[in-house]
Amino acid sequence: MIEQEAAVVAVVDGAALVEVPRQSSCSACGQGASCGTATVAKLFGQGNATRLRVLDHLGLAAGERVVIGIRSPVLVRASLVAYLLPLLALLGAAGAAEAAGLGDMAGAASGLGGLLAGLWLAGLVTGGSGARARFRPVLLRRIPTGIPVTIHPPHPTVAG
Repeated sequence: MIEQEAAVVAVVDGAALVEVPRQSSCSACGQGASCGTATVAKLFGQGNATRLRVLDHLGLAAGERVVIGIRSPVLVRASLVAYLLPLLALLGAAGAAEAAGLGDMAGAASGLGGLLAGLWLAGLVTGGSGARARFRPVLLRRIPTGIPVTIHPPHPTVAG
């Protein structure tokens, strides 16, 4: 299970709208802002957070911090569909044009058409209502707001 902390923005009709801070790069290396992921996030990012809707089975209130998660196999399947399917369609279409002897320009155009068809098909596979429910994160637990601290009186030999 891949977990992420989120803040509850609103609760309506048994569902919570949670906000997950957007990460511009991961902490796996020291690249930071020069990371390719950070560059893509700057180009296509629309704010500093992503809002998601999760089913609320804990009775949450706005302002609470929670942990949401998605099962690893689901994430792997979604990644394969989103990245591998368009790539395979591109290669297949370009290869078919090459095998038919259509020339370089036709091969490039066929590859581009295959890529677009693969992206469209990936959107169909991952974007329908059933797919959205399958790829939706689930609410795992609340994050306690305050950590209780117990202060014990000092031992007589230490208190001096």
